[in-house]
Amino acid sequence: MGDLPIPSPKMVHAARAHLTRRFGKGVDALLWQEHDHPLPDVDAVAKTIAAIRAAHADGQQPPDPTDLGAALLVLQAARLDMDRLEADLLAAVHDAGLNWAQIAAVLELPDATAAQERFEKLRPRLDAPVDQVKTPKPGADSPAPSRPQDDTPD
Repeated sequence: MGDLPIPSPKMVHAARAHLTRRFGKGVDALLWQEHDHPLPDVDAVAKTIAAIRAAHADGQQPPDPTDLGAALLVLQAARLDMDRLEADLLAAVHDAGLNWAQIAAVLELPDATAAQERFEKLRPRLDAPVDQVKTPKPGADSPAPSRPQDDTPD
């Protein structure tokens, strides 16, 4: 875990943008066009896999090398996000009172030492630079709807 590469945030951003432009449809395409909000990482990777399989099965145009490389990069980013989330959760539940033996039992690890070692391997990834995806807020770019005027006297 600790020896996994840390993808460049700029490269991850570019890869997310590429896959969203390539595979985003419907709401996903609209979110990209209106808010620069990319496909979720897992969806982008799954859509790339589906495109590869469709090309093999139906003779469709296969994803190009840029699509494939972008999907691999986005998968690395998703793994980093999950590692960071796991490390943060392990620290939080330990701080909240679970001991390493209890954490090991829940995670089905052999013992407390294994749980603590898992955390120690993940902890450096908490400080890794990441490309943060901002969640679009509904109506953030549009004015608030006007309320109808009530002309009835009180």
